[in-house]
Amino acid sequence: MEPDHEELMALLRSPGDLQPLKRLSNKEFQSPAGKKFPVIDGVICLLKEEERDKDLGDNKFYEENPFGLRDWSNPEEVEAGVERDMKQILKEMTRDAKIADIGAGTGRISNYLSMKGFTHVVSLDYSLASIKMVKQNSNNLCIRGNILCLPLETNSFDFVICTGVIHHTPAPRLAFSECTRIVKPGGKFYVRLRNIHSPYGYLFKTYGALLRFFEARKSLRFLSDLLGFKVYKLTRQVFYSHLPKREDDVLRGKYENLFIKDLITFFNSRQVKQMLKENNLEIIYGRKVGFTHRQHFYITRKKENK
Repeated sequence: MEPDHEELMALLRSPGDLQPLKRLSNKEFQSPAGKKFPVIDGVICLLKEEERDKDLGDNKFYEENPFGLRDWSNPEEVEAGVERDMKQILKEMTRDAKIADIGAGTGRISNYLSMKGFTHVVSLDYSLASIKMVKQNSNNLCIRGNILCLPLETNSFDFVICTGVIHHTPAPRLAFSECTRIVKPGGKFYVRLRNIHSPYGYLFKTYGALLRFFEARKSLRFLSDLLGFKVYKLTRQVFYSHLPKREDDVLRGKYENLFIKDLITFFNSRQVKQMLKENNLEIIYGRKVGFTHRQHFYITRKKENK
């Protein structure tokens, strides 16, 4: 373990009971109740024992399709993968700010944070295959954990990031609440959610429903490929030619994430406002972006009145 991670490791908790962990060796941590948590290839695996071979209802999609792959050796490609408002927010952060990237995937934001010299970053993902990649390409403390039961101390981070993750969980309100639980009072939270009132939202419910119907029937699966994946690939070539070229297996994973996976929750403004109220939060600003109308929110956790 890197010596400069000692401060972050003090924030690690046993999932569920949130008890402090004792580091037994470079290969294992233990809770006061005697529960042991292994370290695998440098990744601290803080899942409950009964969850370690399970998934979050997506048939291990992200384990088989690590998401957000890039050429991590190319700074320009890493830079291009991060939204401009995120970059602006980070300009206001000190390099030793405690940051948690929840649902880090393969490191779209986490690796950018490391490249920019942020020294106190926790990267967490449920997919071991994905978080191993973050470990290989960053200097962050990498955790395998469940967003529905974060193994992190309450009120402990200056900035928590969760982009494009909460809506892919089986309990999005709980995921939202867990992310905000670990934000310090006065700290910041950046979240990106899917908006039901968007071209993509309507497509998912109509065109996507047809593709999922075909995909679920072996004899019709060729129609899903013809009307779905091939159309997606052509659209990307025509309208997004500026994006780096990807292998077909990577593109197929992106396509399936957009239209075939049905573990996705869309939100409207009223629902977002309700979640903010439930978690004592207020919006600094919000915006809707592009064709998908993804809702981006930069949020602060209210300080408690004395």
